[in-house]
Amino acid sequence: MSAILDALAESVDGTVRGLSFEGEDLSGADLGRVDFEDCTFTSCLFCETMFERPSFERCDFTACDLSNARAAMAFLRGCRLLECRAVGTDLHQGIFTRTSFRDCNLAYSNFSEAKLEQVGFVRCDLHEATLAQLRLKRLQVEGCNLVRAEIFGTRLRGVDLSGSELAGIRVSNTFTELSGAKIGLEQAVDLVSLLGVKLVDAE
Repeated sequence: MSAILDALAESVDGTVRGLSFEGEDLSGADLGRVDFEDCTFTSCLFCETMFERPSFERCDFTACDLSNARAAMAFLRGCRLLECRAVGTDLHQGIFTRTSFRDCNLAYSNFSEAKLEQVGFVRCDLHEATLAQLRLKRLQVEGCNLVRAEIFGTRLRGVDLSGSELAGIRVSNTFTELSGAKIGLEQAVDLVSLLGVKLVDAE
């Protein structure tokens, strides 16, 4: 039996605290409602795992795979995810506070309608991710791939996107999502194409 399942079964109040897990494989499992505090997960597999409003506080994930997991309305506070894979993971309507994603593959993931406060994405692959209608406060985006990401209804005012790839990002017809965002000159060509304008070299 999995050490994680054992810990959940033995928990008196339903919360697992202060434990470390390595190499666990819960792919395809239905974990239901789970709560973890001060735990570490290393090289654990949660591919296609089903969660019901999971809660993680001050937890670290390193080299874990959560691809295609179903974790809508997840709550993460004070968590760190390093070199994790979460391709196609459903995290919509989640709440993320003081949480960092570093060197993670989050392509095709769904963060729609989530609340992000003091969250950082550093060197993450977010291409074709759904980032629509997010509520943001102090978001950090550094060196990320946002190619063809969907950001309908997400106001990026004050967010520094200058070090990220923005080609083909999907926004509303009014482009209000990008109002007040910070971009670099080299990104202007990608964003101008959204307006249907073609740049030509002056002779």
